[in-house]
Amino acid sequence: MTKFGEVLQYDGRSGVAVIRYIRPEACAKCGACGGSGKETVIRLKTGETCRPGNWVKVEMPDGRFLHAAALAYAVPLALFLAGLFAGYRWLGGEGAAILTGLLGLLLGMGFLRFKDRVLAGRPEWTPRVTAVYEDRSAVDALGCPGRE
Repeated sequence: MTKFGEVLQYDGRSGVAVIRYIRPEACAKCGACGGSGKETVIRLKTGETCRPGNWVKVEMPDGRFLHAAALAYAVPLALFLAGLFAGYRWLGGEGAAILTGLLGLLLGMGFLRFKDRVLAGRPEWTPRVTAVYEDRSAVDALGCPGRE
């Protein structure tokens, strides 16, 4: 996955940039990243020097992005459905099924929280800045769909 964003702040000592980008339409209803609007601001450690006003190309390997999305949706859903089935089958009744389904959902969310902490610092799971452009016109000249 490739996105282009504008650098709002850059700390030369730590190499951390604050980058603003427009979230794609597919992300509008998810909210998993904590962003509630169409614009999102992220902090990334960059390997390249930049300054406020620059535009940057941010990449995350597609396989990792799809894997993260699958985890975020499939694990809670699978545990919710397993809880529903187990509660209805072994505890008998819809009330028990609802409670065990919610328990399964909570377990799925707990698993995702744990997995997020385990993977947080790994470079293969972290978006990275791969190019720095002086201004937006340079990004526009590329004609890239990941810009907005």
